[in-house]
Amino acid sequence: MYYSIYSKLRAIYSFLPDQEDIENLLNVRSTSGLVNSLTKTNFLQRFPVMSKDLESHLKMIPFSLAKLVRNQIPGTSALFFDAYLRSYELRDIKNIINGGQGFFVDELRDKKLGIQELNDYMQKRFWEDCWNIAYSKYKDNRRKVEIEVSLDHCYYSSLLKDTDYLPPEEKYQTMEFILILINFKNRLSLHRLKNIYNLEGFEAKKFLIPEGKIFDNYEEQKGLLENTFIKEFTHICYQDFKFRMYSMRAILAFFFLLTIRINEILSIYRAKLLGFDREGLKEIWSGVYVGS
Repeated sequence: MYYSIYSKLRAIYSFLPDQEDIENLLNVRSTSGLVNSLTKTNFLQRFPVMSKDLESHLKMIPFSLAKLVRNQIPGTSALFFDAYLRSYELRDIKNIINGGQGFFVDELRDKKLGIQELNDYMQKRFWEDCWNIAYSKYKDNRRKVEIEVSLDHCYYSSLLKDTDYLPPEEKYQTMEFILILINFKNRLSLHRLKNIYNLEGFEAKKFLIPEGKIFDNYEEQKGLLENTFIKEFTHICYQDFKFRMYSMRAILAFFFLLTIRINEILSIYRAKLLGFDREGLKEIWSGVYVGS
């Protein structure tokens, strides 16, 4: 299944910046030099920059590619992929909640809405029920983070449930991958809650997605570096993409690998804009390259 889709994604993966490309990007001295080096890579030869906004172009690549893939997925499996694609709308909604603007979804793109305007948008949509409960609480306590947490819970719960649209032989391995993703997200959240916000115990647990083993064993999590979580998850995605060929799990793994690689490039680009040298870049760059 997905033979044509997987073959195309495998070809695209071969175009992604490799370790040598990343090293070259780290070594360039200026933003303009980085842009020039990046546009010469096979990746941006495949996805040429059509505007002056390099960051927006890079961020849009996974979303645009995912929409193309969705149109090639057969049967009810496409409905599961629709559930995955809601993650982009969720990112827009969170950006707007925090004072930013939408980027991916047509109805939200380039819009900086107030919370009441966003409330109007959420009605009669997938998010309506969980939004209304969270928004009602927000009107009492004015804590936007609780809306974000409720939306996360809603998204991942529905993603697990919508694996029912997949053929039986795919359902359980895809559910397993989603639970791995949830554990990864929860580990990142715990790390940040403990090390940035000094939250411990039950207060921290309230911000976790209530599925997966990390939620049940949150007190056992140690103070590992965030980069360690990213490297572990990247390695799992790479193994799934390489060895679980022609499966929905492999397709999902590809999009997480693509997004991680683009985020690496963006972290280097943003650091160059701020004037970091190579040594400074080492402090913020995740360095999670996984070979092809």
